[in-house]
Amino acid sequence: MLNLCRLTAAIMLLTSLPSYALINSYNATYQIIKHEIRIGTIEHVFLRKADSSYTFTSTTKPYGIGRLFTREQKIESSVGKINVARAIPFRYENKQKSTTKSYSLNFQIDRQKIVRKQLDGISADHFDDLHDSLSYQLQLSLDMHNPSMDAFHYKILKKKKIKTLDFRSLSTGELSTVLGNLDVKILLRQINDNRKKTTIWAASKFSYLPVKILNVGKNGEEISIQLLRVSFHE
Repeated sequence: MLNLCRLTAAIMLLTSLPSYALINSYNATYQIIKHEIRIGTIEHVFLRKADSSYTFTSTTKPYGIGRLFTREQKIESSVGKINVARAIPFRYENKQKSTTKSYSLNFQIDRQKIVRKQLDGISADHFDDLHDSLSYQLQLSLDMHNPSMDAFHYKILKKKKIKTLDFRSLSTGELSTVLGNLDVKILLRQINDNRKKTTIWAASKFSYLPVKILNVGKNGEEISIQLLRVSFHE
């Protein structure tokens, strides 16, 4: 009887958790488009284990004409844990051919360094919520499952500084993609002025992974990142 009660309680807890607490592992491939020409690809591999720890890897490679501008690929990896609806990074690594661009982070050690520095504009209350360049993307997808959230704020720990990213929800709608018509949430990140901005279309069907990202520079030049394929697995 005791075991049955425990099993019933566990099932009730599981079914009461929000759906985004149960996001599965996935593989995703994106293409980078400039002037309607494919110049690069991004491969995402997200692995979530039974103990809620995760490994998130991103590999960016130049493609075709993109090799005229750079032959360098970038490999990023984030290791951490998901606590219900919160991504908690432990370690991050950025590998590039240039050693000056490559770096790694240990969040326990590097967070303590930043606390001691007491950087302007960042209170001690925010230090526990620091993300790396990959874990914030995971956190954004998790946060978009919450219908009451229409603004998203993240502090990203970089090599020697903290970068703040602020997004606001614009609307919902339907987007035509190579994977079909998808219901999406549309987010905007305004950077400094109206000319420089990032727009994100995230699909509910794919656990709010971005299916399109449009970056507009100060000179109005556009770079688009589009999802080509994605597969989820246990």
